[in-house]
Amino acid sequence: MTDNKIDIDCLKTKAKELAFTSVGVGILAFQKAQVRRRELAEEIDREFPHAKAFVVKQVETTIGNAAMVLTSLINSRNDTQASK
Repeated sequence: MTDNKIDIDCLKTKAKELAFTSVGVGILAFQKAQVRRRELAEEIDREFPHAKAFVVKQVETTIGNAAMVLTSLINSRNDTQASK
């Protein structure tokens, strides 16, 4: 019976070690991905310095156009309801 007890204790210990190792490896992988993301962001900023400003301008223009269309649709709907 003591052999079974030792095996179960050993199994529990090994399972805990495996869990801790898995978490550690996961944390290291996440950190490495974050570092690589930062490196890529810096590289993109160096290679394409105006890209960020261009994208922001395009997004602002698109949002502005969408806002104008929505405003026009709302005003059109309000005019239709007011004439009824």
